Amino acid sequence: MMEEKIKSTSKKVNSFAKYSSLGIQMGVIICIGVFGGQYLDEYFNFESPWMTIVCSLLGVFASLYIVLKGIIKMNK
Repeated sequence: MMEEKIKSTSKKVNSFAKYSSLGIQMGVIICIGVFGGQYLDEYFNFESPWMTIVCSLLGVFASLYIVLKGIIKMNK
């Protein structure tokens, strides 16, 4: 009885750690896109933040792709 509780709790903690790491990855990828876009805007002296917008959107799409791919892989 006690071993079943430990296994159940361990499984919940393990799955929480997997999903929280995916969220952290998503945030890091989006931040890289935003800061990369800001750098490109400053480097090319754009008056509008076009590269920031484009790179941040690319970061969002890339992070969603990676997260969905990871969720599908975890559920197999």
